[in-house]
Amino acid sequence: MQVAKDKVVFITYTITSLDDQMVIEHVPTSTPYGFLCGNHFVLPAMEEKLLGLSVGDSFDFILTPQEAFGDYDEEGVMQYSIEEFLENGFPQEMLKVGEIVPLQDEEGFPVDAVITEIDDEFVTLDFNHPLAGRTLHYQGKILDIRDATPEEIMQGVVKSIQ
Repeated sequence: MQVAKDKVVFITYTITSLDDQMVIEHVPTSTPYGFLCGNHFVLPAMEEKLLGLSVGDSFDFILTPQEAFGDYDEEGVMQYSIEEFLENGFPQEMLKVGEIVPLQDEEGFPVDAVITEIDDEFVTLDFNHPLAGRTLHYQGKILDIRDATPEEIMQGVVKSIQ
């Protein structure tokens, strides 16, 4: 069986940033990552690289920022007054550099930002994805592939290795 649409695929992998050689994520064989192929559970470019592989096949590929999480956008960094945060009920004890701030965009959709700087008057938020601008190296192995159940296809939730 090969990786294809509506197949449940279980993989082990390591993602390394080629920009600084930092390991971003490691998924060991003992706790593989399972996803429903063709249903937006992984990056489209990653899925494309996995299509056609079989159980036991290894993979090793690079995704550019454009294929992964996009270029880093300087306009995605914004300053807000500390008072604006506090007036909107944001707890002062959470005003720390590195803290992830859950917000909503103009349409009411959830969006996260990271506090990158705080001074006496302003909080600087970065709305870029944490991996934006990075070139990512994926290495791993296909551990299992099976047909998705009708329930998994309908709900988009992978149950387990069977």
